[in-house]
Amino acid sequence: MSETPSNESPSAQAAAILSALKRDMQSVLLSTLGEDGEPHSGYTPFVFDDQSATDHHMLIFVSQLSLHTRDLLANGKVSAMLIADESASSQIFARTRVSYGCHAERVSVTDERYEPLLDVFQEKHGKMIGLLRTLPDFVLFRLVPLRGQFVMGFGKAFKLHGDKLDQFEHAKTA
Repeated sequence: MSETPSNESPSAQAAAILSALKRDMQSVLLSTLGEDGEPHSGYTPFVFDDQSATDHHMLIFVSQLSLHTRDLLANGKVSAMLIADESASSQIFARTRVSYGCHAERVSVTDERYEPLLDVFQEKHGKMIGLLRTLPDFVLFRLVPLRGQFVMGFGKAFKLHGDKLDQFEHAKTA
């Protein structure tokens, strides 16, 4: 991820850095809550749904064999995080990251966008998607962000607002 010139406003800098993070990351970390009240974590490749006006929604294609998928099917609540790679971070305590509180919506195989969305997955993530498409346990979800928090360093944390969570407000303690 590239840095932006320091003569830009803090919001413009944050927008540019967040855009780079979203462009560069290939997988998303997921946190879900099981029906038994136990937390589960996982990760999966993702793509943004940029074929519609809802281009801030993430799409994931996951197996029902994983705990987080079963949690999503049961209650639809998920926290999703994109975080800069450790090796690309100058300070391990302040890795650039964005977290979203989301509602997961299952995309039906009968939805007219189902196949085109999987085509987008295959373009980004390669031939493996072709194999996964043939497996009956894989489910396509749209993660709809309801709230967000973006951190790009010490003292540089923002709450995300707006219809597409693309407006930045400095986060404050308490």
